[in-house]
Amino acid sequence: MSDAETPGASIAEGLIWRVKKAPDSAIYGPVDTPMLKDWANSAQIAPEDQIDESDENWRPAPEVEFLEMLWTVKLPGGETYGPTTVGTLREFINEGLVTDKTHASHCKTHQSLPLAALVAAVDFEQKRAARRPKEANKSTASLAVDRAKDQHIRQLEEDLKELRKDYDALTHRYRQLERQVETGVTVAEAASKPPPIPGPSAVKRQQGGDPPRTSRILQ
Repeated sequence: MSDAETPGASIAEGLIWRVKKAPDSAIYGPVDTPMLKDWANSAQIAPEDQIDESDENWRPAPEVEFLEMLWTVKLPGGETYGPTTVGTLREFINEGLVTDKTHASHCKTHQSLPLAALVAAVDFEQKRAARRPKEANKSTASLAVDRAKDQHIRQLEEDLKELRKDYDALTHRYRQLERQVETGVTVAEAASKPPPIPGPSAVKRQQGGDPPRTSRILQ
């Protein structure tokens, strides 16, 4: 951000926006719209700051719609910060004030999204706008929701793959146990059968061979 404005500075065409910083009321500007948006997206405009159009009609920065200060986040100390821009939240991630897993809430729709999905949605929106300007009308919140849905779908697909692996492993184990049970039943049935009745030849062997001839007994 530039130095505080110099009293009596002339306002060039398009350089209309000024920022009054809280809490010391230092005034910066005037700047054009792109520069004001850049300040908002680089953590240089806080929710408590005020904006005017060089007309002394100051209003809270989040009320300037094109700045898109729409997101609140809970800081590690429990303090809620915002509403602010996605760019500011990106700066907070880079500075370690929050993580990409921290959830941000939209102050109007109350949608809650992890910062990773929100930042990715904004990056995607910017790339899409550069490639296909006609499709750049979808809101950041909607894109963030779509991005979160895509991530959720991918996670569900990964979970389904793992479940299929578990199912295949269980099916294979079931078949192994089924074969073991079948083999065990066959062995048990064989063990439970009575021994076969010995035939004549077996009786002969048990009695020491052939019986004596009758003629030998009579002698």
